[in-house]
Amino acid sequence: MPSLLCLDLGTSAAKAALIDLDGTCGAQASSEYPTRRTADGGAEQDPGDWVRAARTAITRLLPSSAAGDDLLALSLTGQMQDLVLETEGGTGSPAILYSDTRAGAEAEELRAQLAAEGISWDELTGNQQDASSCAAMFRRLHRVDPGLVRRARQVVFGPAGHLVHRLGLGAWCDPTTAAATGLLDHRTRSWSAPVARAAGLAAPLLPALTHRAGQLLGRTGASATALLGLPAGLPVVLPPGDAGATTLGIVGLAPGEDYAYLGTSGWRASVLAAAPPSQPGASHHLALGTGDHGLGDHGAGPTLRISALLAAGAAADWAREALLGGVTPDGADALLEEREHRHGRGPTGLLALPSILGERYPVRDADLRGAVIGIGPRTRAIDLYAAMLEGVAHAIAHGEEGATSRPLAITGGGTASQPWLRIIADVTGRPVRTVDGADAALIGCALAAADALGLEHRILPLAARADGRSVAPDPAAAAAHRALRPAHRALYAAAAEVGALR
Repeated sequence: MPSLLCLDLGTSAAKAALIDLDGTCGAQASSEYPTRRTADGGAEQDPGDWVRAARTAITRLLPSSAAGDDLLALSLTGQMQDLVLETEGGTGSPAILYSDTRAGAEAEELRAQLAAEGISWDELTGNQQDASSCAAMFRRLHRVDPGLVRRARQVVFGPAGHLVHRLGLGAWCDPTTAAATGLLDHRTRSWSAPVARAAGLAAPLLPALTHRAGQLLGRTGASATALLGLPAGLPVVLPPGDAGATTLGIVGLAPGEDYAYLGTSGWRASVLAAAPPSQPGASHHLALGTGDHGLGDHGAGPTLRISALLAAGAAADWAREALLGGVTPDGADALLEEREHRHGRGPTGLLALPSILGERYPVRDADLRGAVIGIGPRTRAIDLYAAMLEGVAHAIAHGEEGATSRPLAITGGGTASQPWLRIIADVTGRPVRTVDGADAALIGCALAAADALGLEHRILPLAARADGRSVAPDPAAAAAHRALRPAHRALYAAAAEVGALR
């Protein structure tokens, strides 16, 4: 059966899959690449490693050249907010990753220069800007490697853009990735001339912007065989960057869709019909393209809001070790089940902040630390553990736009805990439904490509499928938790104030 070749160039590996138009995800393969970290906060990868890993993964799927005859398209996404300078004959330098923190001084200089022109960098971009901004990274390169800046012929912002460029299809960037760079004007969804000028980034170096949630860029040429083991003439589609592709693959990109992720860290992702607020808060706001997936064909398109928690599973891991003597997750769940059998569902009577590593949402405070209040003579270790799980659930619930009874899709390793799912259902007041999101970005690539090419298909977001477990909220427990939400939100400020006195 003809298949879409979907490629996700993530933070540590290239992952490829063949996905049929009936939604079947067939063979998969992956290949890792290293990250080089430096003592001064640098985080870099070799773009050549991206290409080699992509070729390795693809050729594992397509061991013979004839296997490419049944391919409908190559659809590729990947990590966002990386600064990649394309020079004659290659990039000429490592890619500077989104996690690189060396451009802090340049970010402040850029902010001050724009402010002197009457421009708020945060308001213009719809996000709080810092050293991770590609604009700040480029300004830093002017200081540390001006020769490289002079040799640059194009700039792209991640491995997907680099691979498209290597395929000879030009320099492109999707709006979701662009919104993460600190260079996109969120009101016009175009590159900001004042920010680029302040960064020392000449406008001709910037890539062209796509405008749909999946855009056909062209077809592979003869070089694709040597580069990736692919035939010439294969359509190439650029979906949103990994955050958008993952959201598309889990719930779709129609306004109102949302999901939560419970890994070591966590986040809440919501598709909003409106543009970012005029005063950016702790959430990240990323542009989504117009076109299919319920977006409509007119207007600027909706916004993807991501509210990131620095500790979700990490907070649970810490609590099991510190409070429960290092019991396994299954052992902790058994204790939670016993506690629920004794006390029923509902608040523990404690309020806990899970911010053991600092926080990104609902406040941005790298120095914030966790807290628990309400401890009494009958409080036991399992109560404190349950309170920590409640704290993560409250942090997720702070991202609610308003009352809704729609199920909340949840993915990540934390979904293995049935008691935690009940806590989240009760705290949010919504039914929760587990989703195996391991292939979400690849499914998003397939959806974007099928729609961009106008193909009839039965590919569905993962949350729309019949598999997965569902947990309903307990009405009384949900009402009790809802009453506690303002107090939990106030605890962030109180903990910060106490922390400042330490």
